[in-house]
Amino acid sequence: MITSIHLENFRIFSKLDIDCNHKLVIFSGKNAVGKTSILEAIYLIATSKSHRTNDISSIIKNDNNQAIIEIKENKRFKIILDKENKYLFINKVQISKVSEFIGNLEVVLFSPSQLSLINGSPSERRKFLDLELSILNKEYLKVSSRYKKILSERNDLLKNNDIDEILLNIYTEDLISQIKIIYKYRIDFINNINEILTNICKDINIENIRINYIPSYSIDNISNNFSQKKKQDILLKSTSIGTHRDDFQILINDKSAKEYASEGQKRTICIAIMLTLKEYIKIITGNEPVLLLDDVFMALDKDRIEGLISYVKNSKQCFITTTSILEIPDEILKEALVIRISN
Repeated sequence: MITSIHLENFRIFSKLDIDCNHKLVIFSGKNAVGKTSILEAIYLIATSKSHRTNDISSIIKNDNNQAIIEIKENKRFKIILDKENKYLFINKVQISKVSEFIGNLEVVLFSPSQLSLINGSPSERRKFLDLELSILNKEYLKVSSRYKKILSERNDLLKNNDIDEILLNIYTEDLISQIKIIYKYRIDFINNINEILTNICKDINIENIRINYIPSYSIDNISNNFSQKKKQDILLKSTSIGTHRDDFQILINDKSAKEYASEGQKRTICIAIMLTLKEYIKIITGNEPVLLLDDVFMALDKDRIEGLISYVKNSKQCFITTTSILEIPDEILKEALVIRISN
C-alpha cells in the first residue's frame, strides 16, 4: 500500500506532500488543479514512463532544472527528472537499469486517454502491449530490445544503394527468430486477458468484449512472407512486416468497437480491460496492483457503476480522481479518504 507521495516541481506543483495510508483515496477538485498529475506520478514510479507524454522534460514545472517524485510503499521509490535524463532510486540506492526499477510497484491505470486503445493508431496499441509485457516479463523486454536492434540494422542495410544480400538474409533470419518469440508472448498474453475479460464483462454488466491480435505476417509461413516482401523492402528501404507492424482490434459483441461502440461503451470497454489487467497481474505475480482510476465514474450509468463498485472496494488500494464527490457512489465515499485539491 502506498503510504506517502512527495512531488517537487512536478507539473503544476512546486511542492506537494500527501499522506495516503488508506485503502481508498479520492482526489477531488476542479479541472486543471493537478489531480491527474498525481496519478501520473504514481504511474511514472511504476513504469518509468508517463501515460500523458513522451516528452519527460515537459513534466518539469516552469523553468526549474529538475522534478522529483518520491513514493513510499514497502520500499521508498524515487525518480529525479531533468531535461534529458531520469535517475532512478530504490531505498536511496541508484538503479542504473530501467528493467530493474519497473515492476517493483505494480499499478493498473484507467485514464480517458486510454481510449486510444480503440480509436488510436496501431503504434499506440503496440506500445500498450510492449509496456505491460515488459513489466511482467523481463525476458520479453530483452527479446523486444534485441528485435529493435536487429530491425534497425536491417533497415540501415536496406538504405544502401548496393545491398549485401548475404548480410540481408542473416538479418532477416535473426529477425524472424525474435518475431516467433515475441508473437508467442503476445498471443499468450491476449488469450489469457480474453479469458478473464469474459468474466469481468459479466460482473460489471456490459457487452462481451474480446481482443483480436492482427499480425502483419503468417506465423506459420513467415519465411515465405519475408521472401515475398523482399523487393518491396529494398524499394521502400524499410522492413514492411514484423512485430513492429502488428496490431490488435477490440471487439464488442464480435463487432469492431472502433466502428460500432458509442463513446460511453468505449469508455466502459477500456475500464473492463484495465480491471482484467489488474486480475491478470495478480494471478501472474501473486501481488495485487494498486488501482488508479482517473474520472472513472463520469458518464457511466447506474448499472455499470454498481458493477464497478465491487472491484474498487475489494482492491488492495485504489486512487480515484473526480471533479465532484457527487459522482462517487456513497458506498465507496463513506469508506474513502477524500483529499481536496485546489489552486
